[in-house]
Amino acid sequence: MAVSWYAVAFLAATALGASIAPNQQVFEKSACGRVWMTIHSPSIRTSGGGSLLDAIELNWDFSTCSNVPMQIGLFDNRPLSWNNAIAVFSIDSVEGFVITNVSLGEGKLPAGWNTGTGFKGPHCLWPWVGAGDSHIVAYNCLKIQPTWMEDNSDRINKLRIGELVIPGTHNAGAWRFDTEISTISRDSFVLCQDRSIWAQLVHGIRYFDFRIAYYDFYPREEDRYWLNHNLIRVRPLLPLLREIRAFLDSTKEVVFLDAHHFPLGFYHQNGAPIQEVHLGLLRLVQLELGPHIATASQFATGPGTRGPTLQTLVDADKRLLFSYVDNNIVAGNRWLWPILPHLWANTNSPSDLFHYLDRMIDISPLPSARSPLFSAMAQTTPTVLDILFLRGSLRENADSVNRNVTARLISRWRHNANIISSDFFLANDVIDVSIALSVERSNRL
Repeated sequence: MAVSWYAVAFLAATALGASIAPNQQVFEKSACGRVWMTIHSPSIRTSGGGSLLDAIELNWDFSTCSNVPMQIGLFDNRPLSWNNAIAVFSIDSVEGFVITNVSLGEGKLPAGWNTGTGFKGPHCLWPWVGAGDSHIVAYNCLKIQPTWMEDNSDRINKLRIGELVIPGTHNAGAWRFDTEISTISRDSFVLCQDRSIWAQLVHGIRYFDFRIAYYDFYPREEDRYWLNHNLIRVRPLLPLLREIRAFLDSTKEVVFLDAHHFPLGFYHQNGAPIQEVHLGLLRLVQLELGPHIATASQFATGPGTRGPTLQTLVDADKRLLFSYVDNNIVAGNRWLWPILPHLWANTNSPSDLFHYLDRMIDISPLPSARSPLFSAMAQTTPTVLDILFLRGSLRENADSVNRNVTARLISRWRHNANIISSDFFLANDVIDVSIALSVERSNRL
């Protein structure tokens, strides 16, 4: 990649909380270049003929260094000696990655965050990566970042929301089926994530792309709203709203919720909105998230602007922004935030995707944009034939894209990107990079 990681690596040591956790542990260190960890989204074949899920990837970039380390290794604690490595691999290029045959596993979220509020600050999961020659000179861990906005509040709270770099998830609720007829945990063309909404929040995701459907055969209105992937019913909405509420209740983080698409039940055949269905959804959101909702009528700053500062939202303790894709409904409910532009290439070609996003991110936001936010939809889209003939999978598609999403955010998108929405977010490093770049932007003010 053309842009040096040195500045971002320096920010990682100062802005990402390398030494601010309760135990004062250093999480990331490198004199030059950088190493980091991701999770391989497709399953891989093992030597015994089986398959391995969630294989750990070790990534490096030493393109700006005069000396490139000779080896990289996987560890189960902070790397101090090669004798403690679980696996060691040769480095034969200045930047690259290696897929290990070790799975991350389901494991609990650390520092008390598995089912409730834990300790502030970043915290390491079990795997670490280290690189060097005879001595280890660079290391990093796979982290959660549950309170990254508060951790960096003195640096980033002066930014407007449209100036932030915000890690997001595409089809955020499509992570595991929870219906009367299916509890399947993986699906080739439906599931886009492999962590719950709570886990996404704890890892550091702050933008959620929801696709909401309505099923009138449930007796209780609150049970009729579901998160779908197109026409496929995946999970009920209500429990996920309650996970977001629990997170907002216990942190000072700002969350962006986007009703991006209504695939079923919200419109008449002539395209007119079914008012009572939309209003039922709005009642449900207000009931569950109401105390935290930042209303557009109070906090919006007008077309073509970048929105309120984080500090304004935190001071008012209104830290949930709800964007809505239907202009007619927004016009009648002034607390809703207007349509959030989605930069969607609608292609199954990674090269076409990046060509499109490079161009669109450069010119966004448009001067007339009503929303201060915009989302780069950083995933490819299978064609109908791909699905019919089972060509590939969403996991394979994500694998062909996610490493380049990390690289693009560091380089080409560095100065202008706002929300980056991806599939299988652990397969990229968007969360840590977004935090560092938000701090970098704040330092320029």
